[in-house]
Amino acid sequence: MASAVDNASVEKRNWFLIIVPLWLAVFVVSCQLFVVAPLLPLIQNELLNASTPTDFALGLLGSAYSISLAISTLIVGPVSDRVGRRKVLVVGTALIAVMLFLHSFARHYESLLVVRALSGMACGVYSGSMVAFVGDYFPYNRRGWATGWIMTGVAAGQVIGTPAAILLANTYGFQAPFVAFGGLIAIASVMAWRWFPQPNVEYDTAPLSPTAVLNSYVQLLRNPGPRAGAILYFLLFLSIGLFLFFFPKWLEEDIGISVQQLALLFVVGGIGLTVGTIIGGMLSDRLGRKPILILACLALAVLLPFATLWITGLASATVFITIVLILGAMRTGPIMALLTALTAQAKRGTMMGLAVASGQVGLGVATAVAGWLYQNPGFLYNILSGAVAVLLMAVVVWRMVSEPTES
Repeated sequence: MASAVDNASVEKRNWFLIIVPLWLAVFVVSCQLFVVAPLLPLIQNELLNASTPTDFALGLLGSAYSISLAISTLIVGPVSDRVGRRKVLVVGTALIAVMLFLHSFARHYESLLVVRALSGMACGVYSGSMVAFVGDYFPYNRRGWATGWIMTGVAAGQVIGTPAAILLANTYGFQAPFVAFGGLIAIASVMAWRWFPQPNVEYDTAPLSPTAVLNSYVQLLRNPGPRAGAILYFLLFLSIGLFLFFFPKWLEEDIGISVQQLALLFVVGGIGLTVGTIIGGMLSDRLGRKPILILACLALAVLLPFATLWITGLASATVFITIVLILGAMRTGPIMALLTALTAQAKRGTMMGLAVASGQVGLGVATAVAGWLYQNPGFLYNILSGAVAVLLMAVVVWRMVSEPTES
């Protein structure tokens, strides 16, 4: 019977050839997503529209990306169950490269909105299949470790990618970093094409049709485990979007932090992200996914409401965001390893499609709501709503999720 590669087999393979392309792709995907937030003031100033886009309109840039990503990953998830993750990953990374290059033509708000939506579509081809590929290739008791290392690409994006992108954008325009990221992920696509094997796992043999795809998702949602996983991913990205999307803008406008200082803050915060990602993945392999997720969520829910009281300048902002990113990153490895174990191998792509789509719907809702909250009541309400979403995550993990085993 086909199964995930066991420990002995995985040890014989060169993990470097698997992890590096995935790491580089994660680095680029996270950079091109999260760099939008610190670039919002620059985007607002450089777009050639007759009137300056409002904060709400800027929030819709995140919503367009997230909604198209959600639709894309719902379609591609079942496809990857039938054709294999390798092909989808190679095509997905190539598509992302093309869409990032298209940012060079975005001179008006409307064209930028379209390009961000197309980028979301391309990232949807890649995102769910990446996590499913890790689930196919690595045994369950090593998935936290593998995912933790791969997701340090997000942390590296904070340490290297985002500060470099900010400086690049201030020198050559906000389009420049997206084009540079396009070149990097084109390299990742070639590496995946040359190095990735197709793991020996079961394929879904059901015919691919709209009815079959819809039935697959209906069956998953009837199952308590996958349903809880989708809710969990929705809340994860909802909390991220509510707090972080306008956080850099608030630091610049209300606290007086400059663009150069913001780049430094992301460097230091990214180190915390690296630490949290690695520690969370390793601890979850030993102690279980649920305890780490609940602990990190509760700590975040307690900490976030103190942001406006804590942060008075660069030093306090750096300490605060570093702690937040450590706790937030501790959730990454456990939640992704958890999601790969909630359904059978032949449905893993569909499960990840459902989870990623749910997360992107959460992010899309969050960025739209965050823009409205920031523009009207103020950033404090962004923080409080983010804290509530994090607390709900802890409740869902505690009440609705069972700790999986290798079987």
